[in-house]
Amino acid sequence: MTGLLPPQDVFAPDASWTKQVPSEKLLNCAAVAQKAFQQAEHKLREIDRKGIDRERIRVAAFLPRLPHLELDRGCRRYASFMSRKFREHGLDFRVEEAQSADALELLIMGAQVSDKIHGTFIFFPTPFDRTEDYFLLRIRPEKDIEGLTIENSGRMSLNVKTFDEEQKYEGVVPCTARAVLALLHHYEPIQAMFPKGLDEPGPAVVILNSSARIGIPLQSMLLRIGATTTVCHVQTRHEDRDHFLEAADIVVTAFPARSEADLVRHVKKGAVVIDCSTDGNLHPDVVDQAGYISPCDNHLGQITTALALYNTALCVLWQHRRTE
Repeated sequence: MTGLLPPQDVFAPDASWTKQVPSEKLLNCAAVAQKAFQQAEHKLREIDRKGIDRERIRVAAFLPRLPHLELDRGCRRYASFMSRKFREHGLDFRVEEAQSADALELLIMGAQVSDKIHGTFIFFPTPFDRTEDYFLLRIRPEKDIEGLTIENSGRMSLNVKTFDEEQKYEGVVPCTARAVLALLHHYEPIQAMFPKGLDEPGPAVVILNSSARIGIPLQSMLLRIGATTTVCHVQTRHEDRDHFLEAADIVVTAFPARSEADLVRHVKKGAVVIDCSTDGNLHPDVVDQAGYISPCDNHLGQITTALALYNTALCVLWQHRRTE
């Protein structure tokens, strides 16, 4: 999610219609998040059984911003929610602001060499002149609670679930993409779209995002369970995108709309539609066509936070094994 207020000339869609979505169509992110937090707590109990003090487990989260711009309320709420939930589960979650690329790099590098810090989280995107990959390359995979490093995302793509030869460790996967999958799996009618054997057809999925946080890992996850997945991005022609949307059983959109024409308006009747963007990338007409819908303000970030907590437990166990 972005932490910057958009310039005045940037298109900002009206998302007030999301409050009127019928309850029978609205996907319940809060219920899925509650289940995910329970799973994270179960994994944290493995840490307890190993005699590791939860209160000594520290996550360093970094909030990049330019000094002349204010952080938006949504980003501050997200950081506050993560901090509160991690602390409710007994972990130390600290947020630091970085007002330049050099400052962010120094904070990241310091966290990697500190024995007191067990996890790293960056609130992307960064408003600096360096790519996200530049910063991710500086994070050790065993401290990567977002699952975005080359090592962790590569293992996820190759379906390598462990980090050692004895296969004792499950993989750390990108938590935002995994949150979408968790939401889909929560509903039996959506689960029924996916094949149970190689001789059954799977759903058609369109992902409007090609980032390493959502689009690419989500495509890999969906392909593995039988979906035929098409990834669109900002350079995809509108006529091609609309053609894909007409046939898609599931639509996931996760990039900001630059104009009214970018809004997803026409989808297949009964389609599952999930909007992961910050400000909204759906036209209100989608509600009438969709079978299930999760708009931009439906708290998908709660599921992401729970999965980041789960990833933190995995990272702590990974680091502990290296010292055994």
